[in-house]
Amino acid sequence: MAMNKILVAGIFVSACLLLLQCEEARAAEFVVGDDQGWGPQTNVSRWLEGKRFKAGDVLIFRYTCSLCSFVTVISDYYYRSCDAFSGLKKSYNSGNDHVVLDYGDNFFVPSYHVYCEQGLMKFKVFAN
Repeated sequence: MAMNKILVAGIFVSACLLLLQCEEARAAEFVVGDDQGWGPQTNVSRWLEGKRFKAGDVLIFRYTCSLCSFVTVISDYYYRSCDAFSGLKKSYNSGNDHVVLDYGDNFFVPSYHVYCEQGLMKFKVFAN
């Protein structure tokens, strides 16, 4: 009987530890621009300061501006050249877009080419 209680207690403790580890593995969510939201007024460089990202984290883009849609591109080349469509990975335009970060560099380019050329709404993040 005592052996059964020890076995049950061991299983309970193991399950609790497993649940705690699952909690730590949960992806973090980041609202791009925080309360200011996503748009040409957002200082993305300042918003990125001090943030560390992991693969699986989610960036949330909230906006109402019709020119604030954006795309993810497949490489630094398309990012630097503001070529939002030749290197297109995925396009976003809902105003409440959720992007799950891949491991490595993730490149974000505004769909509106003029913003990109002005350095607005263009950024990249590295996710470990």
